[in-house]
Parts: sequence; structure tokens; C-alpha cells
Amino acid sequence: MSTDNRAGLLAAIQEASRISVSRTVSFQQAVAARLGIGSSDLNCLNLLQLAGPMTAGKLAEEIGLTKGGAITAALDRLERAGMIERERDPADRRRIIIRPTQRVIDLVGPLMPADVWENLYDRYTDDELRVVLDFTERSSATVQTLIDRVSST
Repeated sequence: MSTDNRAGLLAAIQEASRISVSRTVSFQQAVAARLGIGSSDLNCLNLLQLAGPMTAGKLAEEIGLTKGGAITAALDRLERAGMIERERDPADRRRIIIRPTQRVIDLVGPLMPADVWENLYDRYTDDELRVVLDFTERSSATVQTLIDRVSST
């Protein structure tokens, strides 16, 4: 595919993005299988590690699982696997806060080594990395918009 003109470049970016998303999904599935959990469960763990402890309702909202049954089942599985713990919120004892355990960090860390990404980042200048970061943040927001659109129809 020619990237000499804007239309060709945009088509190449769209194709590369779709391939990247597909590979990311496959990678997530491989990591989940290696851990003996489902992809949705791994998604819960990822969000908890990135955003920090939160209530089950907030986690369900962020992940896109239904409150109640689906999130409760996922959290039960993760708790049985020793990957999360539930604790009462000290500010409001009625609320339960979900947090990942050290076991998650110990298991997931070796499967997602930072050095692989650092080798990739070393190929770019700081200015180029700022563009990559901007694109990544904007594309993530765009994907969230698409998720919201698909979920509401």
C-alpha cells in the first residue's frame, strides 16, 4: 500500500491499527490463558493495577460488565485464584473496595516485560514519543466513544 499521499497513509494507519488491536486481543487472551483466568477477568486486573483500588460497581462500569451478576462472578473467580482481595472502605463500611494482590504483580510482571517496550521506545526521539503518546491517548478516547456508541444501541 502506497503511503506517498494522505489517503494512502490514512489507509495504512487504519490497517496497522486494526492489526495491532487484533494482536493485542490475542496477547491478552494468551496471558489470561497462561494465568488460568478469562479475558474479562484479566481486563479487571489490568484496570485495578492501572487505576488503583475501586468498588465493584465502579469496576463494572469501567470494564463494561453488568453490575451484580457478571462482576460478582468475575470477582469471585479472581478472589478464589488469590488475585484480588475485598476489603471494607474505612470511610464507608457499607462499601467494599477491590484491590489486586501481590500475587497478580508476581504472575503478570514476567509475562509483560518492560524491556521489550523500552527497546521499541529507544527508536524514537522525545518529540516523536510525545506524538505517539498524543495519538495513543486520543485513539483510546476514540475507542471509548465507539464502545459507548455500540453499547447504547
